[in-house]
Amino acid sequence: MTKAIDLDGFEAKFRALGDPWDYRTSRFEAVKRAVLIRACGAAKLGRGLEVACAIGETSRALATRCLTLVATDGAPTALATARELTPGHARIDYRHAVLPAGVPAGPFDLVVVSEIAYYLSPGDLDRLAARLADALAPGGRIVVLHHVVAFDDTAQPPALAQGRLCRRLAGRLANVGARRHGRYAVAVFRRPAGPSRRKS
Repeated sequence: MTKAIDLDGFEAKFRALGDPWDYRTSRFEAVKRAVLIRACGAAKLGRGLEVACAIGETSRALATRCLTLVATDGAPTALATARELTPGHARIDYRHAVLPAGVPAGPFDLVVVSEIAYYLSPGDLDRLAARLADALAPGGRIVVLHHVVAFDDTAQPPALAQGRLCRRLAGRLANVGARRHGRYAVAVFRRPAGPSRRKS
């Protein structure tokens, strides 16, 4: 197994290749993105958050479902590309943020976490889950989508990372859906619409 990629590694990939995972041209990525968008629900939502947005392909799709969207990434080049590709009328606030500490302050009606869990250590993944749950508004939902088939450069096996993140979120929120789609899996969590209560 190769060494786990870090933020410098991500930045180098975006600088060298622009779109290193073919988000803009891959049919597989387009289908996976459509699965994620469907998991967000049909209703128009208020404030959304996407962490690890890369070049913003999913961000631009999510912007049609939210009144405003905050999209974060730790690679400056990816964010610069995202801004260039995003129409000026889109209500997307791209921000540089390093996870897990860089989760923006909520509340958010929708949180999307995709293709990032397995690049974090188990401890950082636990902290990310707690921060995202704290940032979710009453009645809001978190959509989690990750590969579950092993590949190189991850900090932990993909299936274990997806499972760990889902378990941590399930300890704070209601799990309202989970499904495997071949090489990846999606899960949806909701906070009850009443007042938020943190578990001790």
